[in-house]
Amino acid sequence: MTVLFYIFAAAGAIVFQTTFTEYFFVWTTARPDAMLLVTLYIGVRRGPESGLVTGFFLGLLQDILSGGLLGSNSLSKGLLGYLTGGLVRNIARRNWFFLATLGFFTTLFDVVLWALLSLLFQPELGISTNYWFDSLKTIILNTVLAPFAIHLLSIIEGRIVPSSLGIPYPNRS
Repeated sequence: MTVLFYIFAAAGAIVFQTTFTEYFFVWTTARPDAMLLVTLYIGVRRGPESGLVTGFFLGLLQDILSGGLLGSNSLSKGLLGYLTGGLVRNIARRNWFFLATLGFFTTLFDVVLWALLSLLFQPELGISTNYWFDSLKTIILNTVLAPFAIHLLSIIEGRIVPSSLGIPYPNRS
């Protein structure tokens, strides 16, 4: 039941990324990274291995859908899912400020790693100043949306997957 919920959360992220982000773009001229937010959620809730696998596959799907440098999103989101899962073992993961900070730094890492990989493998294209400006807006948007998305997915999971099943969450309090 839990795995099924995570599959539906990933599918929801794909639908959100391909359709609803256009509304954010109209309002803020920035698109949130829904795949990253779901990767963060699963990394926080299930640990580093689940975060790694989820981040890799969601990043690969994002690479395929965007038509960009294949493997860059799967590498960055896989690393971020693993690091997030390993980081939260020692930190209170229900704190809104922590989740916003996590959203900020993971999106910043994603943006910088993508730029470095793009410069490494496609040096003739370069990085425009518009990319950095748009990325800054995406970082701010993900910082604001990360606590809401993680708590919303936690509430939905709590209602769909009953806690009486004894689901093995790492360090769940």
